[in-house]
Amino acid sequence: MALTKVLQKYFSNIFISIIHQDNEWIITSKVVRNGVIKDKFIENFESDGRDNIPSKMEKYLEKLQTEYNFAYIAVFLDSMGQGAISGISATDFQKNSVDMKSVTHINIDKNWVVYASFIDINWIKNLFKNSGVDFIYSPFIVQNSLIKKQTPREQPTLYILNHNDSVTISIFENGNILFGAYFQTTTDDKIGGEEDWENESEEEGLDDLIELDNMGDDDIGGLDELDDLGDLDDLEENEDAEGFEEVKEKDKDLGHFSSGEEQVESNLELFGRDILIYKYLTSSLKEFYKNPLYKSNFIEKIIIYDGYEVSNELIDMIENDLLMDIEMHKINISEIVCDISIKEALK
Repeated sequence: MALTKVLQKYFSNIFISIIHQDNEWIITSKVVRNGVIKDKFIENFESDGRDNIPSKMEKYLEKLQTEYNFAYIAVFLDSMGQGAISGISATDFQKNSVDMKSVTHINIDKNWVVYASFIDINWIKNLFKNSGVDFIYSPFIVQNSLIKKQTPREQPTLYILNHNDSVTISIFENGNILFGAYFQTTTDDKIGGEEDWENESEEEGLDDLIELDNMGDDDIGGLDELDDLGDLDDLEENEDAEGFEEVKEKDKDLGHFSSGEEQVESNLELFGRDILIYKYLTSSLKEFYKNPLYKSNFIEKIIIYDGYEVSNELIDMIENDLLMDIEMHKINISEIVCDISIKEALK
């Protein structure tokens, strides 16, 4: 097995990320050889919900897995039974009212935890039972990977990861999480409703499938054997060349409200969604400031990683009502998930 891993760098490895958005399955694939991205392609498949995989999509994944000697599938986890807490001990879980017996969790930087319920992990496993899944990424991991690309801020800063179906809100200080909350912005009868955590056994969980950024050596499993797989600096340069469009701080050209009559319905829907996000934001701030569980210092800045749409109206509400500065970054979550899996597998 070790020899196979050493020789792997001489073959083309395909990394496939899967994310559900706007009633579509978005599949972003990158082909990596000798630590360098050689190709990239994207395919979208219409869906009738997150609990069904179209047959065309299954055939497409099978085709990719057949064409390449080494294929990895990463899925973005957008379901309610997940979160992040400060601390890594059983006491920390208890303080945050999280039942350790009902979740799988990974320590991040040895000082905070990302967790997901066994129900949600098993749901992903069953959904992709034909193709298999190599990585499952929580939005907190996507958010953390973006935060690590920026200079650590000494003052507490609130971060928002905006996805079509959800919003992830975290507060970090000096690279350490103080508060984490996940909210859904759409309803789904299958995922996001009441979860029977008590009846899910630990053995049913897919602990080995959740590979998170900056895991310790003891946490990484079999992928440790991927030694000498080329200079990943080339991968970083390629990633920067293909990177995400960064929107300048306080850019006021982010609005999506058109004056055309044909846009009225979609604009109202977006505005309603933004009101919901604003509600989640204010409730999170209230919880952070008033709950003695959190070490709360005054927050002056919000950094938004926008993977969907953010209107000028929402920005104005935050700036004017909450008196907070906003920094915006337009991102592609599907591509980020793909890049995280590449770094995790090839390190």
